[in-house]
Amino acid sequence: MRKVSGRPLIGILDHPRWDEKRGTLRENDQTAGIRRMVEIAQSLGADAFVFSLADVDLKARRVRGFTWRDGRWAEQTYRFPDVIYDQLVSRKMELSGPFQDTRRALSSEYGDRFFNDGFFDKWQIYEWLRRSPVRAHVPETVRHRSLRQGADFLARHRVAFLKPLHGSLGLGIVRFTMEKDGSVAYEWKRSRDGMTRGTAPSPADAVQMFRTQLRRRPYIWQQGIDLIALDGRPVDIRILLQRDGTGAWKRTKTFARVAKSGDFTSNLTTGGGAMPVDRAVLSGFPDDVKKRVRASIRRLAEKVAEAVEAGAGRTFGELGIDLGVDRRGFVWVIEVNSKPRKAPASASGRDDLVELSFRRPMEYALFLTRRQS
Repeated sequence: MRKVSGRPLIGILDHPRWDEKRGTLRENDQTAGIRRMVEIAQSLGADAFVFSLADVDLKARRVRGFTWRDGRWAEQTYRFPDVIYDQLVSRKMELSGPFQDTRRALSSEYGDRFFNDGFFDKWQIYEWLRRSPVRAHVPETVRHRSLRQGADFLARHRVAFLKPLHGSLGLGIVRFTMEKDGSVAYEWKRSRDGMTRGTAPSPADAVQMFRTQLRRRPYIWQQGIDLIALDGRPVDIRILLQRDGTGAWKRTKTFARVAKSGDFTSNLTTGGGAMPVDRAVLSGFPDDVKKRVRASIRRLAEKVAEAVEAGAGRTFGELGIDLGVDRRGFVWVIEVNSKPRKAPASASGRDDLVELSFRRPMEYALFLTRRQS
């Protein structure tokens, strides 16, 4: 085991894979961002490494990890870190049986020093928000119980979304739109590039078409909102809230996400585009409404963070909060994410904010180490 200095030690949880032949980490969507965070941690006077749950030895209290040193990835065995930042974005890996005990043990020992531990499910978020001061901003949501219940929900709202409880990236979502003649058009986001469309003669028939999927995993129904669109493409607003080196919430980034043509989900990883909020969302409103909406967006994001932490009974280092603005200028909460994806390069955003999005989690990690000592 290579001796580690007395500097604070930050562990970044992901699922790195070591390439024995090349003597380096295999690249994935996370690698560049994690490397940047390791570099930032080092510049702040700490050491940082990325590790997998598979490489944690609970009895010996050692972790096999990887750090960026001298322009290359290096393998190393570490003591248990002072703080763990959860960046494992694979739900499949998180729910894998062999790693559940390790995750639970770390979570129990570290408490809030294991920050952004795990994923949210959509029903859990709804329950927390509906009991909070932001309840008026949350679309009606119900857990799927039966085909008839789903058909009744669709008939009542006329536009409704069927969402996997544990889904991400907008995958698996179905949008139903009831036409004037009672028929229902549906759009099913089956994969990153695959959209299935069709019609059914009634709400009951439309829901019946998805009975197989509804048996396989849990879903929620969510009220459809008539949100602002840009050239017919749905638009929402992503706010990246992060705690800084004092433990205070800060808005790192606020931007609009515009769905690609022919899609109804705006996720950037599945083809959506980023734009300034004023251009994509607010351009059609008079100045007084713009001012009100901007203030509502800022205030609502902070209230959502408070509600989520109160519901979860723990603190988070960052949250991705998705809001939508309807044609009246009313702001709605669409989703809350515990693992907002961050890219180390941006073709349309500000480079300083991209850098800040990686710096703040490391600053917050150091805040947690100081608070512990």
